Order: sequence, then C-alpha cells, then structure tokens
Amino acid sequence: MDRETMRHVPPAAAPKDASAEAVEGRRNLALLTICQFLYYMGMGVDLTLTAVVGLQLAPTPVLATLPLTIMGTAAMVANFSAGLLSNRFGHRRVAAGGAATAVAGGLVSMFGIRSGDFTTLCLGTGLVGLYKATGGYFRYLAADSVPKARRERAVSVLLCGGVLAAFVGPWAAEACAGLLDTEYAGSYLLVSVLAVAVIPPVLAVRDRPTDEEQPPPPPVRVRTAARTREFRTAFAVLTVAGCVMTLLMSAGPLGSRHAGHPDSAGAFIIQVHMVGMFAPSFFSGWLNTVLGPRRNAVLGSALLAAGALVGAVHSGVAAFVVALALIGVGWNFLYVAGSTFVVRCYPPHAGGRVQATVEGGTGVFITASSFVSGYLFTALGWQVLSTLAALLPLLLCLWLSAARRDPEPSDRSG
Repeated sequence: MDRETMRHVPPAAAPKDASAEAVEGRRNLALLTICQFLYYMGMGVDLTLTAVVGLQLAPTPVLATLPLTIMGTAAMVANFSAGLLSNRFGHRRVAAGGAATAVAGGLVSMFGIRSGDFTTLCLGTGLVGLYKATGGYFRYLAADSVPKARRERAVSVLLCGGVLAAFVGPWAAEACAGLLDTEYAGSYLLVSVLAVAVIPPVLAVRDRPTDEEQPPPPPVRVRTAARTREFRTAFAVLTVAGCVMTLLMSAGPLGSRHAGHPDSAGAFIIQVHMVGMFAPSFFSGWLNTVLGPRRNAVLGSALLAAGALVGAVHSGVAAFVVALALIGVGWNFLYVAGSTFVVRCYPPHAGGRVQATVEGGTGVFITASSFVSGYLFTALGWQVLSTLAALLPLLLCLWLSAARRDPEPSDRSG
C-alpha cells in the first residue's frame, strides 16, 4: 500500500508545479509587457521629436540626427556591458538601472531645449541611449521568466506592449510639447516620468521556478554559439532589420518636412510606423510558429524591401505613411524571427554572453545607420536613400530563401 501511495504522489504533485509555473509565467509576462509599453512610449518621444528638435538647435542641418546618433552610440557601447552585467546581477536590476539613467536623460534633454544648447540635448539623448540598451533585454528576461514551451512565443507577446505605445507615444509627444514655456521641453519631461514608472514592475518580476536538484546551467560560450546556424542567422536577420528600420525611420520626419509636409504629418508617419512595428505582435508569434522563423524572416525581408521601394517612388504623405508602415511590419517579423534564433542558442538563464554579443554586435551596425542617415538624406534625398535601403532586405531575402529548411532547435535550448 505504501508503494502504491508513493507511486501516485509524483504524478499528483507534477500538475500542481506545472500550474504554478504557468501562473507565475503569465504574471511575469504581464509585468514585462507593461514595462515594454512604458519603454516604447518613452522611445516614441525621442523618435518623433529628436530629429526635428535637433534640426532647430544644430549649427548645421547635417547634424540634425546627431542626438539620435549619440543615443544609438551610447546604446551600442552599453549593449555588451548590459548583457554581461545581466549575467552577473540579473536582468531586473540592470533594467531598473537603465530606467534610472533615462530619468536623468530626459531631464537633461529638457534643460538643453529650454536653454537652446545643442550639446546639452546630445548629452541627454546619450543618457537615454543607456536605457535603450537595457530595454532590448526585456525580451530575453521574458524568455527566461516563462515555461520552456513558451520561450519563443514570449517575445511576440511582449511586443504587444508596444501597440498602445505606438498610438499614444507620438500623440503624447506632441501633446506635451507646449506643457512648459519652451516648445518640446515638456515632451522630454514625459520621458523621465515614463522611465520612473518602469522601475516598480520590472523589479516585481520573479524568477521562473526551477528544479532545486539541478544547478543552474553555466553560461554558453560565444565561440560555441557562433558555430551554430541559429546564431549566424539571428545576427544577420536582426542586423538588417535594425539597420534599414533605423535608417529610414530617422530620415522619415526629415523627408516629410523637406517635402513640404507639416510637423504633424511627421508625427503621424512615426505613429503609423510604430503601429506597424508592434500591432503584428498579436499574430506574428503564431505565424512564426506555423511558418518557422526562417520563412517568417523571408516574409519580413520582403515587406521591409517593399516599404523602402514605396518611399522611393513618391514623396506624398500617403507614400510616407505606407512606406513607414510596411517597414514597421517587416521589422516586427524579422525581430521576432531573429530573437527566436537567439534563444535557441542557449538554455534558460545561460545566455548572458550570447545576448551581449548579439545586442552589441548588431548595435554597431544600427548605430552606423543612424549616424549616416542625416548625411545620406542631405546628399541623396529621401527617394534615392529609400532605393539604396531596399537592397539589404532583398539580399537577406535571397540568402534566407536559399536555405533548405529552418534550423532545428539546438540541444542546448531545452
């Protein structure tokens, strides 16, 4: 009888543990989705206004996107460090620290606008760039905070937090522009407020329950991960997605203004672009599962190229809207697919080094795109720039299409 009892105890306990893990995973994902909403709200202010404000304060139009470039440079430098620090101290503490720097960055940017000092504005956006680096790790924290079966879907669910931010962010940036005595100063005060609001929910995220009898896995070496097809595909997909999206998104408001459209049109273009970036998250995770990440990335590459080509053929408001919307949707598909390949490179809680390498390495190229966007726009114009930008996703589409099948999840992914 005792044996019979012992035989039946483990099956009774297992469903309870699995249920508790699922509930905890849903709670963590909900908290992180709130963090993503607040994060992208703050980023939406900078994406909507910084190039325009930079154009007003910069000594020359060529430097109009320099504040955005400095933000990207700071993010690039911090990306690798954020991954290593997260590996040691945990994603939650690093994310909270990044939000604290954004609080300071928003206030410094506000002071720079009120004083008309372009250098101070650049310093403020640089501080916000540190926050931008840590914000990219929310998806990895989500993947580590849910049951193994939901790791890949967690990335797309998390991006749903950006949908509301896409609608509210650009509108809030414009609505707060006249809040203080200097135009746009109130918008950057909003950046600080939103960053403060991130800290409580991210610190409330709990570790996913694990088997106490099994020690945590050692960090996967970058050299080991780099030999896999998953890693190489992830790096290529995320690099192209980030470069093309950053290049055209940074130049989009400038192109709109140069074409004679009002600033409100530029804000609307970014708003639609952000909706395109995040609204597909309601189904892109499912599509990623059905098609596989490689085919999903092929579809994303085609949409990204199509958006760039729409921008190349016309400069009307409708063309800007369609172009930036398609670029946003293409980025979403590529981001979900690329992140899927990343999390396949390591088991839960063992990807700090891999994450740091992917985020830091792709950040170098993305920052370069931001840096040259102002110069290329001034030298070539919006339509030629869009034509050149279409080449990268077309090449990626051909490279991905040449692969025979989707890489299978590695044994390390669990």
